[in-house]
Amino acid sequence: MRNIKNAWKVISRICVVLAFVLVLESAIQLCYEDWGTISTLTLSQRDRKTLNGTLDTLYCGPSVAFNAIDPFILDERLGTSSFNLAASSQPVFGSYYLIRDAAVNNEIRRVYQILTIPTLKKGRGQRNYLSPYKQMCTLRGRLAYLAALRDESTLLSLLAYSTRVKTYTSWKSVRNNIRRKTEKNPSMGNYKGRGFRIGGDKVYQGENAQERNVDYNYWDGALGLSQADEEELSYLRKSAEFCKKNGIEYTILLLPQPQENLSGAGDLDNLNVCLREFTDELGVGFLNFQLYKNRLTEFADDKFRDEEHMNTAGGEAFSELLAEVLSSDDPGDYFYESMAEFGL
Repeated sequence: MRNIKNAWKVISRICVVLAFVLVLESAIQLCYEDWGTISTLTLSQRDRKTLNGTLDTLYCGPSVAFNAIDPFILDERLGTSSFNLAASSQPVFGSYYLIRDAAVNNEIRRVYQILTIPTLKKGRGQRNYLSPYKQMCTLRGRLAYLAALRDESTLLSLLAYSTRVKTYTSWKSVRNNIRRKTEKNPSMGNYKGRGFRIGGDKVYQGENAQERNVDYNYWDGALGLSQADEEELSYLRKSAEFCKKNGIEYTILLLPQPQENLSGAGDLDNLNVCLREFTDELGVGFLNFQLYKNRLTEFADDKFRDEEHMNTAGGEAFSELLAEVLSSDDPGDYFYESMAEFGL
């Protein structure tokens, strides 16, 4: 009996300390974390909270997805109520916990996970573990996310923010941060709502052209899926299992990119085969828009603002296409089997 009482004392003390840390963390974030660096994430989280109980579709992934997938277009075409949870350098680890977080208060029925070669290959130091944490809407989600982190430096960076404020006595910066974060409807030029960021009018002019992409954006056909980071594969499995257990349709997507970038990206047919076999093993869907038959004409450089991210015209075009494919009785008709069929 004494042991039980002692255990409860320890547990209660841990809970008090944890509550204090979370309150202190929120206060530090409010006062010192620069609005300009987190504004779209703050607006996105606030936006999702207001939509709690209404969402049935989620789109997750890195920054290429937050300009490409417009929930307003997709919802109108598909009759869904969706949210774009994508964020810069979002790891699949983060996507998994965001899916779980959203499922607490919503009847989620479909999840679309966007992948890129960098998402699959980059090491832990090149992924943004902070942004998914900021996007969590529930305390349960935040605690689960913190408990799952194994890297102490990452955990500390979540709990002790890199404030980007030069001095802790810069009261003007503190006042501005608090004012912007507590405004009822703070504005942000590129944030349209439901997590979607408008890509702007810039058109890619081949500024970053190269014969071969840098290693993290290059797929070696000789290595196949062995070059993918095991954490990413593990959390793709976890996401698929969670969705299957909860009656959620889970689909992995590859998005179109400028041909210049794809030409330097290595063996994309092998990437397609690897992901096809992997998704078949998981029993989930897979759509590879790099093999979209009209990609060269419909997603030329004029639809992108750089070598990866779509501009406004690209986001609108892709959202319309995605809605068309998802509502089709035979989505396979939209795609080639290999890159060779483009005749390049």
